Amino acid sequence: NRTEQNRTEMASVYQHYQAVKGISPTVDEKKQQQEEKKKKKTAAAAAAAQAKKGGDGAAAASSSSSSSSSGGNSSNSRRRQKQREKAAAKAKAAEAAASGEKQTFSADKDKDFADWYEQVLRFAEIVDKRYPVKGMPVLRPAGFYMHNKIMNLLEAEWEKQDIMKAQFPLLIPRSFLEIEKDHVKGFAEEVFWVTRGGSHPFEDGQEYALRPTSETAMYHMFHIWVQSFRDLPLKVHQTCNVFRYETKQTRPLIRAREIHWNEAHTCHETAAEALENLENAYSAYLYLIQDCCCFTGQRLRRPVWDQFPGGEHSDVMDTVMPCGRVLQTIGAHYLGQKFAKVFDIKFRDQSNQYEHAYMTCYGVSTRLLAACLSTHGDNSGLVNPPRIAQYQVLLLPVVQKRSDRSTVDKAHEYAAVLRAAGVRVVVDDSTKSPGDKFFHWELRGVPLRVEVGPRDLKAQQVVLVPRDTKKKESAPAATSEQLVQAVQDALAALEERLRTKAFEHHRTHLSTCTSGSLEEVKQLLYERGGFVRVPFHSMGKDGEEADKLIHEATGGEVRGYVPGEEAPPAGTLCIATGLPAKHWGYVARAY
Repeated sequence: NRTEQNRTEMASVYQHYQAVKGISPTVDEKKQQQEEKKKKKTAAAAAAAQAKKGGDGAAAASSSSSSSSSGGNSSNSRRRQKQREKAAAKAKAAEAAASGEKQTFSADKDKDFADWYEQVLRFAEIVDKRYPVKGMPVLRPAGFYMHNKIMNLLEAEWEKQDIMKAQFPLLIPRSFLEIEKDHVKGFAEEVFWVTRGGSHPFEDGQEYALRPTSETAMYHMFHIWVQSFRDLPLKVHQTCNVFRYETKQTRPLIRAREIHWNEAHTCHETAAEALENLENAYSAYLYLIQDCCCFTGQRLRRPVWDQFPGGEHSDVMDTVMPCGRVLQTIGAHYLGQKFAKVFDIKFRDQSNQYEHAYMTCYGVSTRLLAACLSTHGDNSGLVNPPRIAQYQVLLLPVVQKRSDRSTVDKAHEYAAVLRAAGVRVVVDDSTKSPGDKFFHWELRGVPLRVEVGPRDLKAQQVVLVPRDTKKKESAPAATSEQLVQAVQDALAALEERLRTKAFEHHRTHLSTCTSGSLEEVKQLLYERGGFVRVPFHSMGKDGEEADKLIHEATGGEVRGYVPGEEAPPAGTLCIATGLPAKHWGYVARAY
């Protein structure tokens, strides 16, 4: 098979060489080319038949296991339909690949979000999954730019709050992880271990973990750095990679084995100062997500059984994705004095007495980027918020003849003006057709297209085309000030439209179960998606079994509750146990 593959590849290269040099193929070469075409058609037909057979089998299996309830029947019907559509798509892709046809982006976000997500990340060149280590795709330049821009915006907020940037080692001794038992228990099955350097064991005889998170590495040093109340508060952060052996299905930016993120860790003199710091951090995250990335989510406090291992409580943001599932985009944890006692992080207070520090930690990862791209994208590709976009403006000279240099030169002149004003601009003066250019840049999500043609030059104007609406509108460009103002106004308007649409999406995916029936919860989760509020008896450890009952009955889980939210009316019973309900539990299906 490898020999045949090499022969085919060499024949293709030779044909390209002939075409470039203008060499006509011989009779034997023509015959060989015809045979190759027949082989490709046969392979394509076989691949399509196999994919169709697989789709029919999946549909039959789904049909045989349909639920007796009306909610179950409708959800099974949808799953069968999706299976058939996926099988057809795979058949089409297999046929295209076998025939040598170039594949392009073509996905319906509403009908099959999972397929849309995989395709848009690939064709918009955000990530490349072809690196041969599971769960470790390559962040391509466009994807890395946006992730890095998000990190830079966040780091600027941390600097305002006097949270200083540091860098801690990647390797963590096993003995560090074993100091805090609850903490290591939460990560035990996810750790990558380094057992030797070259062919030799390490000098101290230990094994080292690739950091799954940095608490133990940082807190070893905090023990050394914190001696007096004058050393507090101690606040540091780092932008780095962490590694977790994720055993579930990996998904780029969402569930990976190498995670790109920013994490912050702090020590304080009092609990009140630590909690205030946590609120300040959450405010910075809201600015980053709502103002810069133009989406939102639900702030929740995790139940005890699902909080950060070794912490006192965890406050998170869960964002509703287009498919109806939720994705955690913020994790902020109050650690109290637990880690300080374990790592002996103590200081002499103003009364000259030893006291353990009060601590917090919080972080965001590429999940934030995943939620942003998923929320705003459409069937033409990405729609990037201006503040994180690699290019905010596409300047497109529209010319009828290649010899029309005046229009092209004017486009570059406009680009220079916009760059001087701080706008990130790309000019496409290539020889591609306008349609090809539109497709290329719309797929990549450039927020604003600015067109300039001969008529526009005479009228001293440009044509603005926002990525989200694609509606053309003329704007004056007689002066640099007019051009800059028009572009900035258009970007600000687009940003506000994205934000309004995303907030509305969140609002319409928050339901309350009024019947007290788990069947209603299941129906809402699968038909509407997002969160379903249910009366729940306890967010303590004694509520974990009730959460399992909800999961078995609905496929969702109790993601948490809103501290301070008014409790269910007196006499309301827990939807799972029948005990008096003390909280509204937010149930959702999650990644």
